[in-house]
Amino acid sequence: MIHHDQLSPFENWIVPADGGAPYHVDFSEFYFGRQKKDVPPRARRFWTADIVGMPNMAEDFRHVMVTMAITENRFSSYAAEWRNVHRFLQSNPDLPSVNSISDFRDAHGVRLKQWLHEQKGASHYSRIKWIVDQHFALCHQRRSPWPASDPDKEPDPPEPDLVGLQRLNLELRNHARSIKAMWRSGASLAALGIDPRYATDSETAWQVPENHIRLIYNLTCKALPTHEQISLEEITELSGARSKVARPPYVALGQGVAKFQGYGTKLRWRFPGFGDLATFLWIVLSMSGWNLAAALTIDITDDRKWFYKALQDEDHVLMFTNKERSGKRVYSPSKIRAEFHPFSIVKCLIEVTLPLRRAAQSKLEELLNQNKSLYSHSRQREISRLQQVVKSPWLYVSSRNPFEVFCLHSDDSTRLNKFVRNVAAKANLIDDHPYLATLTTSQARDSMINFAYRHSQRLSVAKLAAQHSNFLSLRHYLARRKMRRANFQTVNAVLTHTFSSIRRYGIFDEAKIKIALRTGEITPEQEARLRDFRARTRLGMGCLDPLHPPHEIDPYHRENSVCRVQRCTGCIHGRVFPESVQPLAATLADLHHLRRNYPLGSWNGSSFDEEEESIRLTLQLFDPAVVARHYRAREKELHLGKEVFDVYPHY
Repeated sequence: MIHHDQLSPFENWIVPADGGAPYHVDFSEFYFGRQKKDVPPRARRFWTADIVGMPNMAEDFRHVMVTMAITENRFSSYAAEWRNVHRFLQSNPDLPSVNSISDFRDAHGVRLKQWLHEQKGASHYSRIKWIVDQHFALCHQRRSPWPASDPDKEPDPPEPDLVGLQRLNLELRNHARSIKAMWRSGASLAALGIDPRYATDSETAWQVPENHIRLIYNLTCKALPTHEQISLEEITELSGARSKVARPPYVALGQGVAKFQGYGTKLRWRFPGFGDLATFLWIVLSMSGWNLAAALTIDITDDRKWFYKALQDEDHVLMFTNKERSGKRVYSPSKIRAEFHPFSIVKCLIEVTLPLRRAAQSKLEELLNQNKSLYSHSRQREISRLQQVVKSPWLYVSSRNPFEVFCLHSDDSTRLNKFVRNVAAKANLIDDHPYLATLTTSQARDSMINFAYRHSQRLSVAKLAAQHSNFLSLRHYLARRKMRRANFQTVNAVLTHTFSSIRRYGIFDEAKIKIALRTGEITPEQEARLRDFRARTRLGMGCLDPLHPPHEIDPYHRENSVCRVQRCTGCIHGRVFPESVQPLAATLADLHHLRRNYPLGSWNGSSFDEEEESIRLTLQLFDPAVVARHYRAREKELHLGKEVFDVYPHY
């Protein structure tokens, strides 16, 4: 049996096509118009201009939204853009009149693109065009006359301030310690108190802070009580004139003390509030490299659904979750015993919020039984919310509604951004690190990817860190302004040393230029050694200083001995000669032969991978036909069973 929720003629319940929770929509503002005074106070600062009602066009818009059954988040953005259509038509009366979406012509689309570009930005047009396109497809089975959307601008992520993020993480840890100390103190004080409801001298008992905390623990020992399970007298005694008794000592940033009163506030002695939970979430985001959506979809109903134990190290686990948009699984390693690593934080929150999860599970089962006999969209919406709550580690209580269990949602991103900026401002980090003043939940992940690229200088490593399937998506994460600046400096230095070498030696010598870029000019002694054929390395190259290889080439070099590693193409001391082509090509064939026996994950980022890349780039200096001839000759030897020249370093 289905119960149809009471709706006005201008309201609808939309059940998303992707199986999401149904949501209620009121289209009346598009029929009758809306003024700023009718907008909720929190949203008024975003209200740019009043709109006039257009009933026929409102009916068309409503038909598209209900038929396409889009998600609630998408509907909010489309509704906001459709208000801009009303404003556009009001501010452009010279255009042909429009009574419905079917009346739109190409002139409206061209003018709208220009108007939006001046008022809002080019990206808004594509959403409006989608609505118009869907109307023409549904009602007229043809494309709309509007011009195509302009291509999106190339993304240019801000350059991350890694030092600022490290200092912010330390500040968040200080807040986390205060929160955990508050919970430990709550447990200790509750053990010292008595239940004031059953005290001999009740009036005196209600004045003792420990007794208030003991009552909180007694009321929530198994689950968070509902409004029906707790008496009005108990709420009154914990609130009202005694609301300041046993007030939690730690106040989360962004919330004033005045809000922390009564029963809902005292629950924080045992359970996290929104600000408390935001502290732990930001630590997890900064340590894991996940974005907000991935972190919020952790499913803790079963340990096998969110982490694997490491086979070789008992102090490590591999956490995983699913990306909401793509459905792909993403991973993050974590230590077990480290207090502020993601695994420890999630485990701590699971334990602390167990009574909250029990309350949500109980209510969920009750609503499921009710919905079996009498289905309603409003009840199904609450069921979907509670199904998310019981799976999430991110549960919290609210002082405004202490009888409900809440969990963090992607819609909370604005509050989370504001919270972390308050933390940075309170710690006086903004002056030294302006980047933190605009920090968002997505930038924690961006910073991790930029860190991986900055320290490896390899896109393949950045792609692995981002856990992407292709390189193209990295353009949304890498701070390319810094990359362009670094590239310009490199090119400028190369040109400077190139012309200097030509003026001094009269020739273009790549080896000398490479060495000059790293260490300066070549000494006469080094030049003499390079001309000596007896001093050639395993790659047929010359070496400026075989007794002192760079630490990154041979970290275990023995003093007064010749370099054992001889990865010469990646060394500042190496110099290439015309006769080096044969050993270089043969070594490249050896490496390709070895690569067939290695898993891709083990090969990428290894010393083999680095040497293969540097030899390949070095061989570009030679005639490709000569390189190919030596390469094929070595390949033939390997196929006939000749062993690989096994002197390659391993790490």
